[in-house]
Amino acid sequence: MNLRGIAKAYLGVLTILGLLMILVPLVDVIYGEPVSIWFLVVGEALVFIGLLASKIKAPPLASLEALLVAAIGWVSVSFIGAAVLKLQTGLPFIDTLFESVSGFTGTGFTVFNLMGMKHSIIFWRCLMQWAGELGFVVFAMVLIPYFYGVAKNLYGVERPVKIEASFYRTAAQLLVIYVVLTLAGSVTYVAAGMNFFDAICHMMTTIATGGMSTYNDGYQHIFLSAPLTYIPVFIFMILGGMNLYDLYNLTTGRFKALLKSEELKCYLISLLVISSLVFASYVLVDKVHNLWYAFIASFFNNVSGMTTTGFSIGSIAKLSDTTKALITIGMVIGGMSFSTAGGIKSFRLLLVLKKFKNSVESLVAPPTAVKPIAVGGRVVNESDISHAMLFIIIHITAIVSGAVLISSYGYALSDSLFEAASAASCVGLSAGIVAPTAPAGVKLTIITLMILGRLEYLHLIFLASLIFGKKILALSRPQSMM
Repeated sequence: MNLRGIAKAYLGVLTILGLLMILVPLVDVIYGEPVSIWFLVVGEALVFIGLLASKIKAPPLASLEALLVAAIGWVSVSFIGAAVLKLQTGLPFIDTLFESVSGFTGTGFTVFNLMGMKHSIIFWRCLMQWAGELGFVVFAMVLIPYFYGVAKNLYGVERPVKIEASFYRTAAQLLVIYVVLTLAGSVTYVAAGMNFFDAICHMMTTIATGGMSTYNDGYQHIFLSAPLTYIPVFIFMILGGMNLYDLYNLTTGRFKALLKSEELKCYLISLLVISSLVFASYVLVDKVHNLWYAFIASFFNNVSGMTTTGFSIGSIAKLSDTTKALITIGMVIGGMSFSTAGGIKSFRLLLVLKKFKNSVESLVAPPTAVKPIAVGGRVVNESDISHAMLFIIIHITAIVSGAVLISSYGYALSDSLFEAASAASCVGLSAGIVAPTAPAGVKLTIITLMILGRLEYLHLIFLASLIFGKKILALSRPQSMM
């Protein structure tokens, strides 16, 4: 095994974490608050270690090695972030670990009381989501000179699609798009009524489909004081759940290519259909008589769930089981492939629907009349469909298993399923179970689901590959559109 290459790539990921940590004391200086010394010390130490790593001579990583770095990197980044938060805030480690995992996985659950917390720590929570959802590998590819040479395959694990001729140019283009959308969204948020700090923080977690807020009651606080923010937040949630390749076509004016995207059509239709059903449930089951509020809240909350953003209007906990079940279905589906969103992804859903249609046609039509399954003009082979179905089975199994564990602590099974789906799909909407007072076992269950969902169960496949052989790694290799 290429231990030098693994070490060099892994330390490159930690270098990005260090650079991000150094931003925290800068925010302290801006707001005239006590400097977050632990973020400064650990951040500088990680950057220094990264500089030393540049001296290591190593060949590029193989697929198995890249998978190992991805699995170890995501877990260790969360633990390092949690340790620094613990040292800086003095809060229990289980809570800082929960917050760190929720942040880096882009989930958006929180067990912190934000009242009186420094601007820099609130900013850090949002920055974790912004960086974590695009991926540390993308940042490392662009910002660390030695990283590209040793870890090109690691990019394939994190972001399996190229929109430019090389992985480096692809990563650079993605970063530019991400930053431009963040800045543009922040301007619209300010124009709609947010203050500058809230706008930056909420935009980072909107485009990252993360959902962490600057207030204990989340986006609801913003909505009550500046209701017009609903419009840009709603729009950017949908954009955040889009395939980054489609976002590239959108921002570069390649509308013809954008309109050909079958996954985009499936994504938008799913959003519309399930949101309409949630609206009907608000009116008919929850008896919300204010139709305008029911329309706004139902569409916003479901789009937030399906794009796995995690903002909410009103109390999710007070909704009926029917409404929560519909939102749960949306969270399980999630956003588009090659996006910052979680869930099974629209592409996998599209494959399963096409497979179902194809199977029905094969029962009533002669074999020669049944066309092969294709998406975007590309014929999809049976192994791709099998991989999609396997992922869906694993995802649903993880949700059900997590829900059973959570319900064993006395919570209703319907609420437990909602919370488990929200965690495994990295959403962050809560039915009221996630709280500072939640049992440690519940927090650990949700932490596990968040990590599994963000990694898309890669480390499970890695372990299976060690037991059954490397061929099983094909299941973890995202296809060109997945």
